[in-house]
Amino acid sequence: MRRKQKRDYFVSCIVAAGGSGSRMQADINKIFLDINEVPVLAHTLMILDDQEEIDELILVTAEQDIPGCRDIQEEFNIRKLKVIVRGGSTRQESVRNGLLEVDEKADIVLIHDAARPLVTGEVVQRVIDGTLQHDAAAAGVPCKNTLKLTDAEGFIADTPDRSRLYEIQTPQGFRRDLIIKAHDYAAKTGLIGTDDCYLAEQMGSSVKIVEGDYQNIKITTPEDLLLAELFQNFGQTE
Repeated sequence: MRRKQKRDYFVSCIVAAGGSGSRMQADINKIFLDINEVPVLAHTLMILDDQEEIDELILVTAEQDIPGCRDIQEEFNIRKLKVIVRGGSTRQESVRNGLLEVDEKADIVLIHDAARPLVTGEVVQRVIDGTLQHDAAAAGVPCKNTLKLTDAEGFIADTPDRSRLYEIQTPQGFRRDLIIKAHDYAAKTGLIGTDDCYLAEQMGSSVKIVEGDYQNIKITTPEDLLLAELFQNFGQTE
């Protein structure tokens, strides 16, 4: 897809917020837990809402969490949040529900995890630019650790070349018709992937990795909350 002139394109961002609190040892969705006295979801939405090149936000969450999400929208004045959508039984199904709400004039669809509250505007912009150039792009960082592939019995079967391995983050960006086609393909074939890039890959599309950020962590365990607070506090004192 040819890059258009600045702001001569429309960007929709789906925020996937359907997680639970099981690995957080919490009895509520982890998006409602606090980082420096502000809910995880509020951090994420405020960052995305402030991005000039994002035109609309679509939040997808569990039905029981919709009232709490509306409260956060109102309390933190999230202006670009167009709709809060009931999610499905899987993340993939939830994103598909979100795609149904994307504005028809959207050129680009970003998909971001609500549980990544430390994403920066720079990372978001790099994903948008990468998508404009290559039709699909995802934030990622080089793997720091050596990874091993095991056999069925748990023995090391292979050691992939670390120089070519990346930890993939969100946001992930796609041309609107490409990601809709990828989800339609997955629904028809029963394909299930851990992220949206996988669906595009399986359909034969190429996805460009752009520079992410090691601080763009996903909140999954109690330790992640502590780490996120440290990252935020360090950034505030610089």
